[in-house]
Amino acid sequence: MAVDDDLQLARAVREATLATGGVHSLGTGRYAEAATYGAGEKVSGVVVSDDEVRVHVVAGYPLSEPIPALAERIREKVAPRAGGRAATIVVEDLEVTSNEGL
Repeated sequence: MAVDDDLQLARAVREATLATGGVHSLGTGRYAEAATYGAGEKVSGVVVSDDEVRVHVVAGYPLSEPIPALAERIREKVAPRAGGRAATIVVEDLEVTSNEGL
């Protein structure tokens, strides 16, 4: 697949992920940067490879549902855009979005 195609796919996955309720932002990876790279552009939080699209997510806290349910909702939005690749969702962190109940 061409780099431009990978970037287009990564952008579509990023938008679908950020449009999912409960997602605060995309993550950047823990030990290595999670991103898809192209000429003069980087899509952080989405890694496109030949057989997988991996999305790194920061969920908003308090959670409205268990993390596995959130990951599954994201996967359902990402899978149709993944071009037949496996869609892997990595919830790498939580971000406190409301401290009313804390």
